Amino acid sequence: MDLVTLSRKTYKLGRLIELDWKTDSLIWTERFQPVGDFELHTQNVSGVSALMPERSMCTLRDTNEVMWVDSLEIDSNDDGVDELVVKGRTLDWILLRRVWANAPYGKKIAMAKKYSTRQALETWVWNAICNGTGNDRIKTSKSYSAANQLPNVVVTDSIPPSGDGPNKARKVGNGNVYDQMQTFLSSGNYGVRIIRPNGTKGRVVHIDADGTFNTDSVADIDDLRFDFYKGRDISGRVVFSWKAGHLDGLTSLMSSENLMTGAFVDGDPRDHYYTDPDVVAGTNAGWNRLDGYVDGGSKETLTQGDHESDADFADRKAAAADDFEESLEDQGLKTVRQDGAHINSVDAQISPFINFKYGADYKLGDRVMVQGRLGAHEKKWVTEFIRTQDKDGYRAYPTLSSTLS
Repeated sequence: MDLVTLSRKTYKLGRLIELDWKTDSLIWTERFQPVGDFELHTQNVSGVSALMPERSMCTLRDTNEVMWVDSLEIDSNDDGVDELVVKGRTLDWILLRRVWANAPYGKKIAMAKKYSTRQALETWVWNAICNGTGNDRIKTSKSYSAANQLPNVVVTDSIPPSGDGPNKARKVGNGNVYDQMQTFLSSGNYGVRIIRPNGTKGRVVHIDADGTFNTDSVADIDDLRFDFYKGRDISGRVVFSWKAGHLDGLTSLMSSENLMTGAFVDGDPRDHYYTDPDVVAGTNAGWNRLDGYVDGGSKETLTQGDHESDADFADRKAAAADDFEESLEDQGLKTVRQDGAHINSVDAQISPFINFKYGADYKLGDRVMVQGRLGAHEKKWVTEFIRTQDKDGYRAYPTLSSTLS
């Protein structure tokens, strides 16, 4: 692997880090949703520490991802030789250090406009790192420090708008920007990646003063990109199989022990019975009917504020009722689709010698098929891609997971 420094202003490639793979080692992990990371062990203490100080940036020649140097630690290895350990994370970690606090304490408010999940996500992040106006785009009557803007950074949209659901009022509360971003990512099964300037094209996001969401197609983006994207279901053509020698340490499991085909949510005023939307109609009967019970809790009792009008109070009660019913529906569907799902799982390590090529055959966020023994098979998400190099050579392989989060 070629580890290279990166300018914090222009994000252009800098110096190649000289490493001796007979003694040094590097693990570089890129992830679909959570922050990625790297860990470098080297005996070139003075040379590497000079080129990779804290809060500097680095990348690999064969990836567009950019990482931030968090820490440097000098220690002696088992042979008594000084060793430098450098650790860092992908640049989306900065959203853990961006705070939005324009909602009333302890409450959530609706964003300035109604958005799809995709638009809400990108508006939220754009406001945190690209908004240099000093005016908030989430609650437009408030200010938001222009010092939050990152230099020469844009938010780009690689999610097909054709997959958007309805535009809705999206509620957000005070806290660090990363946590709310993660909620949006999980809701839409979206991912975030950092793309260093490389002449690629894309849709660049910008948000008007009133919160209106816009994108502009740019043919040659020369800024650093926080890019939002969505994986593909390619399970029909990318199959990791134990028969083909793709899987090491294989465990196959099929189980109906916790299966539930329907759920009653006590407290739901609509008296709804929830079933998995994928279940074939008419099959949920007799021995095949396996119901679960959920205590949905009670709705919060609201009181009218001293200075709150009757109309405002009525709106608040209606909104609270909608939120309560939505939470009951979430509980019902979670019971039958997650807690009570049939288990058909394959757990294994992916061999470094697979015949699928990362970046060409599959990418982060894609769903692939994994086939084990006894007919066990499972669609899994590509959640990580790991590159390692040390005295034993170079290896690169994915992590496949049953869920994205």
